[in-house]
Amino acid sequence: MQMKELMVRAIYCEMLGYEASFSYIHAIKLAQQGTALEKRVGYLAVSLFLNESHELLLLLVNTVLKDLQSTNLIEVCMALTVVSQMFPKDMIPAILPLVEEKLNHPKEIIRRKAVLALYKFYLIAPNQVQHIHNKFRKALCDKDPGVMTASLHIYAQMIQEKPEGYKDLAASFVAILKQVVGGKLPMDFNYHSVPAPWLQIQLLRILSLLGKNDQR
Repeated sequence: MQMKELMVRAIYCEMLGYEASFSYIHAIKLAQQGTALEKRVGYLAVSLFLNESHELLLLLVNTVLKDLQSTNLIEVCMALTVVSQMFPKDMIPAILPLVEEKLNHPKEIIRRKAVLALYKFYLIAPNQVQHIHNKFRKALCDKDPGVMTASLHIYAQMIQEKPEGYKDLAASFVAILKQVVGGKLPMDFNYHSVPAPWLQIQLLRILSLLGKNDQR
């Protein structure tokens, strides 16, 4: 418990602009060995202190692997969160199968975080996720609107790079947009009585990319 409090203070010091590099290794240890609350603080500190090329991040790989296989929902969520924020590019193949597996998890929060992790992988190592494009399509049709919304980040990126490869999905994007405008999404997605405005903007951007220079 004392280490957790000290780690929060180290985070605060760094926020104020003071270097607290002496605490980085302790953040790793807290994420590895602490209780659920301590692990959460450790993971938070790691995501704030380190970058993807930091040498200490390699020490966290085995912990992430272990937490992704945990039966504890909170531990899985924490691991997926840190993976979607930062992870060594060279170590992606080690955890990719586990992240893929989470796309079929019964809990929607796990599926959503898995999609965001795969989006991060696509940004830093697109060749390593080429084989799971069909699973992205499954996420687009997920019954949970949060998972579907997360998948749009991936599609917006892929369509921007190669729009001709996804024109067959235009009808799906239009159908989703109709559902959004028709108020079919939960009230949580509304903003000042406007149905999911950011989602509407995302869908319109995707459709504009698909329809560019294509009259049909």
